[in-house]
Amino acid sequence: MSDVKPRMNGDGGMSVEEKKVYDRQIRLWGHDGQNKLRTMKVLLIGMQGLGAEIAKNLILAGINSITLKDHTDVSILDRCSQFLIPHDSQERNRAKASIIAAQLLNPNVKVSADTTPIEDNDESFITSFDVVIATECSPLIYRKLSDECRKSKVKLFIADVYGLFGYFYQDLNFKLNLYDTVFPFDDQNNIVPIIKNKPPTYVLASALLKFQLDFHRKPNPDTSEKDIEELKAIIDSISPDEECIKPDYFNEYYCELFCELSPSTSIVGAVVAQNAINSIMGNLVEGYNMFFYDHYEHEGKFHAI
Repeated sequence: MSDVKPRMNGDGGMSVEEKKVYDRQIRLWGHDGQNKLRTMKVLLIGMQGLGAEIAKNLILAGINSITLKDHTDVSILDRCSQFLIPHDSQERNRAKASIIAAQLLNPNVKVSADTTPIEDNDESFITSFDVVIATECSPLIYRKLSDECRKSKVKLFIADVYGLFGYFYQDLNFKLNLYDTVFPFDDQNNIVPIIKNKPPTYVLASALLKFQLDFHRKPNPDTSEKDIEELKAIIDSISPDEECIKPDYFNEYYCELFCELSPSTSIVGAVVAQNAINSIMGNLVEGYNMFFYDHYEHEGKFHAI
């Protein structure tokens, strides 16, 4: 008898049901690509609107598993864009409230909820995952994750949406700058670097992150007038007299920086999920580590910073 095992026609042992579910995707990237996705383990931190969009896209694509991590309670702001939480849900935790709808998207994907704050996990926690996607965290947590993921060779995406503006940072090939070099704010010494020769969207993202460092929250609709003045002051301090900023640029933006709005979460969430999928398939796009969705210019742009 021959010791040679029968070939599996390149499908990697996918069930008949999986082949039906993923038929269109297999036509796009083949069995090999789909099998790579079937091994992909994702940690997704933050389950507001952006997290819901990212989760949806990855689950439908057919990854192996996704852990929805969020220690916060459902709030009225989640109604702006968080479509995984039923309006009549009695579950107060965001991750747990999202899990039923998320699992229904694709029974072939393992979906779990984690309600422990990421800051309470030790460094070894992230080594169980191929990709970490962090949203809604403080800049200090983002910096910590950036350092830990690079040390452990875990692919990292950091993303946030502010009204009709959004951005993400990615560290995939571990060659470009760490997050704390891209956004070099020091909360302890209150050092404010002067930003020169950078795109206006980078200046805005930097100002919003500095706002979070100073006030331990994002801009809020309930305090919009005060928050707008604080943001203007931060922008003046980090980017004085920058010629790249149009006179009305930030004036147009200010009224659009509150809550997570569906158009922005859809766009940023789709681009994050697409790049995460490409990273697992080995189709890295070299040369950039930042993406900004610019509602003012109605376009998304990639940059190396």
